[in-house]
Amino acid sequence: MTNTNAELKSFIRAQLSANCDPVPPKTATSQQVHLEVWTTRGRRRAIGAELGQKDRVNLWVISMYAPTSPPITVEVAKKVWKGAGWQDKEPDPVRKGRDGANSNLKGYDEFRTKPITRLGIQSIDDARKIFEHLFA
Repeated sequence: MTNTNAELKSFIRAQLSANCDPVPPKTATSQQVHLEVWTTRGRRRAIGAELGQKDRVNLWVISMYAPTSPPITVEVAKKVWKGAGWQDKEPDPVRKGRDGANSNLKGYDEFRTKPITRLGIQSIDDARKIFEHLFA
């Protein structure tokens, strides 16, 4: 089944609202335009939701909580902290290993300095599978 990106974003926001608590931004001027951070109610796992992409939604999670076998249609990028920000865990020679993470994640203690994983989701079915893992 094909979903529009608007339907995907709506589904993800509904799941986060139903199963998580929002983390307030560290600065009063932040309007969370590029990133929303939530923690699951049970295990307090941090989830960064980047909803501004046109073709997908990026969910950022601490790597140890990421699914070990996500759906094959989910784009996975593992990042490690390198001094002042994140870089690819396994550098891509084309990008010279400089492809980082959403810099707004640095403002959240839940993410800062930890290895993180970006899950690029393009369907509600994939989002449902990822959330089943994160909310378990």
